[in-house]
Amino acid sequence: MSESRDAAILSRAATLFSERGYHAVGIRDLAEAVGLSTSTLYHYYATKQDILFAIISRFLEEFTGRQVAGLRDTTVPPRERLGRAVVAHVELTVTRSKELLVGSPVLNALSPEQQARIAALRRAYRDAVRDVVAEGGFPVADPLLTAMAMLDMLDGIRSWYHPDGPLPLPELAARYRTFALALCQAGGEP
Repeated sequence: MSESRDAAILSRAATLFSERGYHAVGIRDLAEAVGLSTSTLYHYYATKQDILFAIISRFLEEFTGRQVAGLRDTTVPPRERLGRAVVAHVELTVTRSKELLVGSPVLNALSPEQQARIAALRRAYRDAVRDVVAEGGFPVADPLLTAMAMLDMLDGIRSWYHPDGPLPLPELAARYRTFALALCQAGGEP
């Protein structure tokens, strides 16, 4: 399959799934959206589920690879690594929101093997955040719980942020960086 054809299929499918919902979009809708017959689309992807998995895994592999590399870069102080990761997370959440189907109920449409792959990518990122929190000198009793709270906070942006809203993306990212670092300062025992 040509890379441009594959990218077009996945991009258009992500948009349709985001706008209408995964279950409301049929193979015929996807084929028409990219100018293919349904039989030709089946040549590229055997099922709609495979298209969904390709969208989610493509995004998460790129996102996780970039984020984990930055979080594990020991040439940068932990606090700065964490701040950069938060800003990148916010920016990607906003700019690539159509590919962020990972938190929605569509994950149930994936096979157990596909779900396991997505879960492994998410764990790799979470663990990298946990490790930076643990090594960063923050007064945190439970780095894993702190990392999960931080990621939940960051993932929540996609449910409410709108580019035409009152908060421009750079300001949103800066504020969330402050919130995340404050969370690490307040992470001691109750």
